[in-house]
Amino acid sequence: MAKDQGVDEQLRLYLPDLPKGPLDHYRKKATFDWRRMKLAYDNLNTLKLKHDIWSFMESHPLFKHTEATQVLDDERHIATKRMYTIYNEQFLRFEKIAEDPKTFQAESEALFMFDSSLAVKVSLTFRMFSNAIQGNGKGHHYPIIEDVEKAKIGGCFALTEVSHGSNAKGMRTTATYIPEKRQFVMHSADFEAAKCWVGSLGKCATHAIVYAMLISKGKNHGLHTFVVPIRDPKTLKPFPGVIVGDLGEKIGLNGVDNGFVMFNNYHLPKEAALDKLGGVDDNGDYKTPFRDPNKRFGAALGILSGGRVHITSISTYYLQKAIVIAIRYSAVRKQFGPENAQEETPVLEYQQQQIRLLPYLAATYAMKIFSVWLSCLHINMTINSFVGEDPQAAARGIELHALSSAVKPLFGWTSRDGIQNCREACGGHGYLKAAAIGDLRNDNDANCTYEGENSLLLQQASNWLLNVWGRRGGLTPEDSPLGSLHFLQNVDQLLQEKCPWKTVQEFMEPANLIHAYKWLTAFTLKMTAEKVALLKGQGKDNFSAKNESQSYNAVTLSVVYGENYVLNNFYKAAQEFEDAQCRAVLLKLVALYGAFLLEKHLATLYIGGYLCGEQGLCLRDGILQLCGALSPEAIALVDSLAPPDFCIKSILGMSDGEAYKHLQSSVMTYPGSMTRPEWWRDVVYWQSYAPSKL
Repeated sequence: MAKDQGVDEQLRLYLPDLPKGPLDHYRKKATFDWRRMKLAYDNLNTLKLKHDIWSFMESHPLFKHTEATQVLDDERHIATKRMYTIYNEQFLRFEKIAEDPKTFQAESEALFMFDSSLAVKVSLTFRMFSNAIQGNGKGHHYPIIEDVEKAKIGGCFALTEVSHGSNAKGMRTTATYIPEKRQFVMHSADFEAAKCWVGSLGKCATHAIVYAMLISKGKNHGLHTFVVPIRDPKTLKPFPGVIVGDLGEKIGLNGVDNGFVMFNNYHLPKEAALDKLGGVDDNGDYKTPFRDPNKRFGAALGILSGGRVHITSISTYYLQKAIVIAIRYSAVRKQFGPENAQEETPVLEYQQQQIRLLPYLAATYAMKIFSVWLSCLHINMTINSFVGEDPQAAARGIELHALSSAVKPLFGWTSRDGIQNCREACGGHGYLKAAAIGDLRNDNDANCTYEGENSLLLQQASNWLLNVWGRRGGLTPEDSPLGSLHFLQNVDQLLQEKCPWKTVQEFMEPANLIHAYKWLTAFTLKMTAEKVALLKGQGKDNFSAKNESQSYNAVTLSVVYGENYVLNNFYKAAQEFEDAQCRAVLLKLVALYGAFLLEKHLATLYIGGYLCGEQGLCLRDGILQLCGALSPEAIALVDSLAPPDFCIKSILGMSDGEAYKHLQSSVMTYPGSMTRPEWWRDVVYWQSYAPSKL
């Protein structure tokens, strides 16, 4: 009991009481403690870290919000100043991350909840750049890391080229080794070979992690990484042989200066190669610590998955913020109601509003818990790679690559659809920029493209799964150290099963939904493998067979594989949560999330013969019943997800629930809203003169 009291005291310290107002009616209905619910994905360390960052921001004049949209250069400027200001505070150092990996994502969440561009800038300029050097570099590279930590230089990550993105083997930037000079010559053949979409490169980065084809003694050894000086840190002017520029305005994240760079026979010292996993010696002969090239590739994949792993978190932040706004507003907005009722009904009580929002509330919790787990896993893998203590590094890296290649698209698309539902569920007021949902939608849109366009990225997961299917009878735990292949246990027997459940209650039991998803994942893999085999039997080559088995097969397979793993992770976390009241609500969210996902695959479930008759109706009825059961808990659930009001920055989603007062203040004080325009004479002229000429 004393321990619980101590935890509650600290929770109240970091999470003060919410203001009284129109949302109190729903808050009183909650059956759990909204503060305690945070511990499903946070801990006291992460809550303190976020509290400290947000307190600093709220008190610092540089972090005051502006109402009107800024011009592009101003957005770039303010994001950069904020980046250096927040980084200079050193809220999170490597030692703290190593001690508690959850703190890495906590810092990221704190920044994203305030401003996406700021968060991306910090991550690219310092975190990803430094991690890439630590993961792939050697001792002589450490002074570069020290300069990054002191903010003497700023980095970026240059992989994608103008004409090549997902097809890394088709990259055309080259780094040719010259033994007699101990130098690499980096070169871009033409603009199509230019590195592009490089975040933080457009205006500010002084160094880049560049991926280039390593060529030595006339042989191409494939894509390797190099740490490359781009601009003079004292002048920000590019070095001779470097052509660098900004890509211009985007549809979102305009505080981030995405850029392009070309190299014109640019000479680099041999030490520029990040060759821990493989590179050339002084004579130009290729060396690698891995006897098996596949193990070198697998270890590299584990490190390179960091971008996709981080995007699972980023997508979650956007949906997390949008769902808070939409559900709070839905509890305040009232329309219609039963005849002769004295008051209108909050739109949150309407079934259609519930089914538009509450499954995405459940998805947010599932994504939140999973992305924290995935981030911690990747951090531990990266640390182990530094010290060489993971004998399963190759197998773990390959599986993480496949898993992140499935989950990154899943989360990006879930957020895309969820945010759009949030926008529409807020009606006309949701279209105002001051509602803040439009910017979330635009910023999240990039998650569907960068670090691999979603549909193409899914092929990475399906290719691995198809390879696994052929040897399913001989799989061992070493083949799946992350456990994502558990659905293949006794798979041939599993695929003979038919769904035994006949009632809504049976269908909404989380364990039953977990089992149904196990069957679905196995069936989609079997169906895809048979489709590929059929096409090859018809004489198709491997490329054509893979290409013609994507729609309805391989793409669906990868999505289902990702959904299955996330759902299992959510269920496990809910079962293990100590607080009984929170656990009961979490299990309802697990059921809603699982049923919501499964309903989208009803056609496949019937095609495969798992469902028959009216079982699909039971599934749909269960979703509606769960939405109704969770609606009284919804406000407390989003209170647990919500950042402070100054981060929400939405007239519809503030914690006091006074949406209409905030709307009034916004429209009445918006710059120029109640003044005559400077061009008023044009209106008068056309009103008085133009009609006579028509």
